[in-house]
Amino acid sequence: MTHDAAGVRILQLYPDELGVTGDAGNVDVLRTRLERSGVPVTVEEHRPGSTLGAEPDLVVIGNGPLSALRRVNADALSQRATLSQWAERVPFFAVGAGLELLCARIEDRTGSLDGLGLLPVTAHRGRARRVGYAIAETAGGDGTKRQVIGFEDQATELSGVARPFVTILRDVTGTVSRPDGVQTATITGTLLQGPLLPLNPWLADCLAAAAARHARITYTPDASLAEFDRLAERATERMRAHISSVFTTIQ
Repeated sequence: MTHDAAGVRILQLYPDELGVTGDAGNVDVLRTRLERSGVPVTVEEHRPGSTLGAEPDLVVIGNGPLSALRRVNADALSQRATLSQWAERVPFFAVGAGLELLCARIEDRTGSLDGLGLLPVTAHRGRARRVGYAIAETAGGDGTKRQVIGFEDQATELSGVARPFVTILRDVTGTVSRPDGVQTATITGTLLQGPLLPLNPWLADCLAAAAARHARITYTPDASLAEFDRLAERATERMRAHISSVFTTIQ
């Protein structure tokens, strides 16, 4: 295991193919919060055909269409052994198609695609599509409930999930109670987009702290981040107010 004593190394997988819903914003938030808190950050990107470097402190995988998953699939499978080893100890944050890539299989009406198998989960595409803001709830690290607000634009359901990341409590259809995503000791995966971390600073801090721990660094959020947190709260207040009126469900 290799550690960079100078700071935290973040690896974004397939930023061109799996980064179509503003997912670079998640990386920017992590970098900003760490650097403002005195932790140097190096961001690396892996593209099809390139070679994975030393073990990072955090892996981020964004969202994309099924066609993008097909384009990166062969390269991802060629890296499966390394990524599987990393997932035993390195924190992963996967959104949308990035989460599907970590699953054992991705199925749609035309057939199926092998995933990396880091999660014993099957992603089923082609179900009723949901488009709009959603309010969810999860348990924080201390066991308290934490709210997560994001945007849905997906037609995927997951089966075989032992522990969902959140429970969706409200979406464009009204009050609901349905699981979303996957949570393991090292993997945080969700179908919620946004990008998610600018809207949910507490989650960004959890991931930043996990990356810092892997690098054997202590992460304490700097007081200057409070302004970003206030802006996030203002944005999510607007989303809460308009969650049922702005978007409709697309079948």
